[in-house]
Amino acid sequence: MKHAKKVINQWLAQRIPGAKLDASGIAVIRRDDDTAIVLEVPPDSEICHLCALVSPLPEGAREAALLAALELNRFGRPLGGCWLAWEDDVQMLTLCHNVLVPATDAIGFGNTLDNFLMALDIAREQLRVREPADRAIDMTVDAIAEESTELSGKKYIPPEE
Repeated sequence: MKHAKKVINQWLAQRIPGAKLDASGIAVIRRDDDTAIVLEVPPDSEICHLCALVSPLPEGAREAALLAALELNRFGRPLGGCWLAWEDDVQMLTLCHNVLVPATDAIGFGNTLDNFLMALDIAREQLRVREPADRAIDMTVDAIAEESTELSGKKYIPPEE
């Protein structure tokens, strides 16, 4: 196991008991029924990729939603350095962030997870779509969690204040 995977596993276990990357370097953690964060540390990499589903594009306003997403991406504000991307496999906008593992520590990683979740909430609010889209998010989040071999059902635990 590479150094980055070992370190991410340590940090995950400190934050979420029993959480760890699977053999392919992927973990899925859930904050709630609507939110799953996918973490991935590719082989021979020192970067941990974070990704979460934001929303599908509304049928009647796809262009407006894409323009809103681009506006949120501008200078990384207000998404705190995260960015929105299109995930063609699930036909949804996703929030992404990269963590350079050697440049941070356990506290920084925990703060990054917290800030990522805040950015996700901001993106979802700014790109708010109607009820059918919310159901699509629920179904896709459930499918992602089921694919995870080692983290299905693990919950995100916010830091104690």
